Amino acid sequence: MITIHEKNSTIFDTLGLGALLPSLCTVKEELNGLYELELEHPYDEWGKWEDIENGRILCVSTPRGKQPFRIYNIKPTMESIAVNARHIFYDLLDNFIQSCSISAQSAQSTLNSLKSSFNYSMPFTFNTTLIGTGSMSVSNINPIAALLGDGKDNYSFVSVFGGEILRDNYNISFLPSIGNDKGVSIRYSKNLIGLEIEEDISEVATKIFPVGKDGLIGSPVSSSHISDYPYPKARKYEDSSLTTQAQLTTFAQSILNSGVDLPTVNIKADFQLLAKTEEYKNFAILEDVQLGDVVTVVNSKMNFSKKAKVIFYEWDCLLEKYSTVELGDFVADITSSITSGEKSLLTALGASTEVKQVYGLISGKVSINSTGLYICVDGSSIDTAAKVFHFGSNGLRYSSTGVNGTWKTILDSDGNVTT
Repeated sequence: MITIHEKNSTIFDTLGLGALLPSLCTVKEELNGLYELELEHPYDEWGKWEDIENGRILCVSTPRGKQPFRIYNIKPTMESIAVNARHIFYDLLDNFIQSCSISAQSAQSTLNSLKSSFNYSMPFTFNTTLIGTGSMSVSNINPIAALLGDGKDNYSFVSVFGGEILRDNYNISFLPSIGNDKGVSIRYSKNLIGLEIEEDISEVATKIFPVGKDGLIGSPVSSSHISDYPYPKARKYEDSSLTTQAQLTTFAQSILNSGVDLPTVNIKADFQLLAKTEEYKNFAILEDVQLGDVVTVVNSKMNFSKKAKVIFYEWDCLLEKYSTVELGDFVADITSSITSGEKSLLTALGASTEVKQVYGLISGKVSINSTGLYICVDGSSIDTAAKVFHFGSNGLRYSSTGVNGTWKTILDSDGNVTT
């Protein structure tokens, strides 16, 4: 049932102004992006179409239950009325943050500070389970740009802390991931009706040249997929904390293990077309996934499997089922993505919100590389800190003279306390 409610409504568990009888109603949502509704309503004999006004709120079914959408555009035609509406979250477009400066705050404290900086109060709650601290400064900007960015700069909550947004009525949450890996696996081949597949090899690397501290160059490491392409795809990756050939070799292998030697994959499933094919049963399982869920994509011809996320869907509110689901490639190994040098760092920051969260955590007093985890007690990085803890193959160690100083073992690699 699709109901319409007055402009100032905040609770949608009643019929409101009444139920509508649209001929078409679809919702589109993109991971950390748009969340919109399109509706077409005939000029019905009961006059329900007369309730449709700009600013009023439509409550419709979505994959995550009933959600409110505020009408912002109405276009009458000879046969019907075409309506565009945005999720109630986009009411924040009309608010304003004149100035908000945040230094070394937790993710939740940052959200609280941003909300306190609104020009006027709104009935939204903001919650997060993201960890780490961050700093950001915004001015003369609407809250949505401050939260998700406006495409012009990186000064937004998501660019600092990472995370994925879950919009549920007036409750807004930022989580490491709004979905789960439910063990769903799909196999595909080209030229399947109803399945649009894009494979991109422009960023593939099959031969890694690792570079460490002070330009130390390691021996190149080749991928098992090197013969899949006409020529080796050689790429340089850097980590300035690495000081030995053994570390560089391990580092290069970890880059390959992260999947850089495989194409990126984007798959768009059109269920209406797929339903007409014999192969539909192989993809029907996608009807049970939600935005942010992780799916294993298998290409039998190339003999590889990759993880991909549901990054977009189109939902038929009348039939209460998906029309389209889109899977996008993302970085599968967080640690190796962070430590794999400039090229993969830029890829990580642009591709995966899990990576962004971890990067926000470890870019300061915590650092991860192929030798283990470093935590700085003082200083701003492992290069400047005197007091440092290290978790690695030797167990838990402590140094009071910096990362290149003398280490004392606290717990050995078997978990035994040392004296």
